[in-house]
Amino acid sequence: MAKENDIHDYNYPQYNDYAFRSILQKRANGLLKFVKIPYKLNRMLISEVTNFGPSISRMDFVGEADGDGKTISLIIECQTNLPTDDDIERFFQYVSSIRIFKHNPVELYILCIKKPAYSKREFVLNDDCVYTMHVISLKDFRAKDIFKNIENKLKNNEKITDEDIAALQLIVYTDFTESKLEILNKARKLFEDVCERLEFDINEKKAIIYLFNVLSINMLDNREYGKYVEENSMILDPIERYMRDEAIKQGIEQGIEQGKLDDAKNMLDEGMSVDLIVRVTGLSEEDILNAK
Repeated sequence: MAKENDIHDYNYPQYNDYAFRSILQKRANGLLKFVKIPYKLNRMLISEVTNFGPSISRMDFVGEADGDGKTISLIIECQTNLPTDDDIERFFQYVSSIRIFKHNPVELYILCIKKPAYSKREFVLNDDCVYTMHVISLKDFRAKDIFKNIENKLKNNEKITDEDIAALQLIVYTDFTESKLEILNKARKLFEDVCERLEFDINEKKAIIYLFNVLSINMLDNREYGKYVEENSMILDPIERYMRDEAIKQGIEQGIEQGKLDDAKNMLDEGMSVDLIVRVTGLSEEDILNAK
């Protein structure tokens, strides 16, 4: 029998990819620190690699990073399930291509939701072509530790870091005993408390709210999702809660509407269904299709 915190539905693995990529794009160094990858990112690199055939593969994340007194190319791949043989072959092509392109040592890390039986595997093609695949399971991190750390920082008026925000965004993939609905609701509420402390850009705040929405749709059944929407009705409409001046509200509404269209286009690019995007953004199907 599955444990309560097992993410057993995985109806749309691309939604998990969207969650990981959005966090990496905004706060990569915070995520690296949270999952204990011992490097600091300097800059992002290209993320597309041409296969030996005519197709193009897109890496989840690749950047130039420093650590242990050296500069490396860092590849991060996000996996819902454990890497398959096909995945490993694809990863090897990524490593080889980046090594040729940058002439740097290449480190490959896999962020995995499920817990593997190993933390790293080494692959040797020849003396000049060796790579190590490091595997990090998010189940090795406990939700209650993340909550406690952020709550203590708020209580003691300490700085909330990108590492804390990244951990909060990924918390539904970590280890916990509560229901997924309880974890999502608690994470949303704590994020609201953090926003009261930090001067979050309205678009960044909206993006994180949308990320929680995407996760709720992917992980909750219809009954739980209905409760989630009901319990977070005020959070789902941040303008009414935070913007009381009508003149400011009008400008914000226009900006958010454009932001929704931009988000819809990004979600379409990530392969999300139109029905999901309607539920997440509140846009009409026609508006979403026109966002292309």
